Amino acid sequence: MSKKFVNRIEETVDDALYGLVLSNSSLKFHESCERVVLRSDLDTSKVSLIAGGGSGHEPYAAGYIGKGLLTAAVAGNVFASPPSRNVQAALEGTKGNAGAILFVINYTGDRLNFGLAAERFNASGGNAKVVTIADDVAIDSPSNRVGKRGLAGAVLTIKIAGAMSEQGKPLDEIHAMSQKVVGSLGTLGVSLYPGSLPGKEREAGLPEDQIEVGLGIHGEPGKFREPFSLAEKIIGNLMETLRTKMEMVDGEQFVVLVNNLGSVSQLEMSIVNGEVLEWFKNHNMSVKRFFSGAYMTSLDGHGISVTVLRADDAMLLYLDYPCSAPGWIPSRSTPGTANRGTSKKPRVSDVDESGATFNEKRVKSILEAVVKAMSDSEKRLNHLDAVAGDGDCGSTFAGAASAIRKALNDLNKSRPQTLFKQLSIIFEQTVGGTSGALYALMLSAAAACFSDSTGLETCVEALDRANQAVQTYGGARVGDRTMVDALNAAVEHLKSATKREGGKNFEEICENAVKASERAAEETAHQKAAVGRASYTSSEAQTLPDAGATAISIWLRAAWTAIHGSVGNE
Repeated sequence: MSKKFVNRIEETVDDALYGLVLSNSSLKFHESCERVVLRSDLDTSKVSLIAGGGSGHEPYAAGYIGKGLLTAAVAGNVFASPPSRNVQAALEGTKGNAGAILFVINYTGDRLNFGLAAERFNASGGNAKVVTIADDVAIDSPSNRVGKRGLAGAVLTIKIAGAMSEQGKPLDEIHAMSQKVVGSLGTLGVSLYPGSLPGKEREAGLPEDQIEVGLGIHGEPGKFREPFSLAEKIIGNLMETLRTKMEMVDGEQFVVLVNNLGSVSQLEMSIVNGEVLEWFKNHNMSVKRFFSGAYMTSLDGHGISVTVLRADDAMLLYLDYPCSAPGWIPSRSTPGTANRGTSKKPRVSDVDESGATFNEKRVKSILEAVVKAMSDSEKRLNHLDAVAGDGDCGSTFAGAASAIRKALNDLNKSRPQTLFKQLSIIFEQTVGGTSGALYALMLSAAAACFSDSTGLETCVEALDRANQAVQTYGGARVGDRTMVDALNAAVEHLKSATKREGGKNFEEICENAVKASERAAEETAHQKAAVGRASYTSSEAQTLPDAGATAISIWLRAAWTAIHGSVGNE
């Protein structure tokens, strides 16, 4: 069963409406029908505007009740049209001499129930007109007598009508303008995953390598599927289809609405916004108003739709007219201009050569071994990190390994000081985040030690400098269940053993240092994290070794294996 913040499934819609009304003093329930929400400052001298349909599309429609927008909204069950008696209750509850307009998104159940309510209301002396919004350009078959589906274009339609009603315009004028708006609209959506119904098992969605173009807001099949790709290609294809269906040409002016179908992150929405606006710019089309946000959702559907409206000056004025509905997201007016940053990033080839020299062939073999180990351990580290972190530790190091591999020919493998400075740049630029900063810090601190020597004592000093830097700036200490546990164990063994043995027993000292690191990494499974993201999780979740500590032991083992092999071959 899909997990939702709901109480009893059968009361989901009523609970949602109750929360909306309770949190907005401008709204109230109909006296005898709790599925009908009204403006609390109802003015029956103005044309009443009523919309609704199945729930699950919030904020549509109840979220658009307020000054300058709807007078009332009627909610059905999730993805189910409300009964005609509820629609008629909304008409009766807002009845005045100015008349009413019912806005219906074009689905059979809504057309029937809203139409029946209008006929009964008119037969009893009322004056209601119906506006049916059918803006889905994915449906274009002449043989389809039902017509296009109603989508997010409804939001622009009711916004324009709402401004007109607030200004006291007559029924016929508002109705005519609404019909004109509907005839100037086109919407097309694309979905990565459909929404999931409360209390139901999440249905098997699209294959991971496919997206659906034209998916309906109730999860109905789309027009076609295409391979999943980069956002720029997905949006580019969508806009080209929309251009063809709407016969858009260079030089035209449009109002554009980018609609979040429910669960698209703000990060993704900003990318989508940029791609849509860039498309208009590249096609010499002017965007007069730009709307972006969750206007008409499909529960938690992971997708977007783009609506275009050929708007005249009057429509623009009505779109700009102030309103106070809780769900309304205002336009950005006319989109701004932006240039991507052109600041030059440091390159590994820019690092000046410095420091003592070392065996280039040996350094290359060590680098290659470490890079391979980092790549090979991706799944293992991700698994460890998923228990108490965000599950990307392995991917992070695999990305760093890939970047090092690509830069291998440009790296100075004969001077460790220069090499460590170069590796620091790679980690900072390609890894980023906490891991990138920590490794960049470690490598920079270690680099300072290789000015005049590259011997064993210098290497131990460099590792110690790296260890101290992580603790000083990162705040972690031994026992905190971090990379410091594994790094410090190796450093302390190397320091004590080299002090005791001098230059003797080199291989034994190094092997035991790596083993000390591996033991320390394993022991983190029994420690409680004190810093980092893992510190926010329960101790029960921390039952496996820390991923960062394990990563330290992995690359230390790989480096030592390569060193041992090269020494043995000399």
